Amino acid sequence: MDDRNSEGFSTITPEEARAMMDDGDVVILDVREPSEFATGHVPGAINVPLGEIRMGRTLPECPDLDKTVLIYCRSGRRSNIGGRIMAASGYRDVRNFLGVIQWPYELVR
Repeated sequence: MDDRNSEGFSTITPEEARAMMDDGDVVILDVREPSEFATGHVPGAINVPLGEIRMGRTLPECPDLDKTVLIYCRSGRRSNIGGRIMAASGYRDVRNFLGVIQWPYELVR
């Protein structure tokens, strides 16, 4: 399902994201609000609300622009926006794997 929408940004399936997580060296970003994150999140995810992702800003939680970033939210809408902003800000490999409503695996609560 690798949908290359713009340079550095793509959409992948939850299954593809899980395989990448199992392989290792990725950053997992949850762009929902902290209250949503607390209700259940993907294991290993860092909570960075969408409002903190701004054009031209390098995230302190992910300072390496070359690191693969797996991004998600509740449905995929906010992670699509955040991922595109990150790619336009210099991140080279941001992959939206949609949201927790599509995630078929365990969530951490």
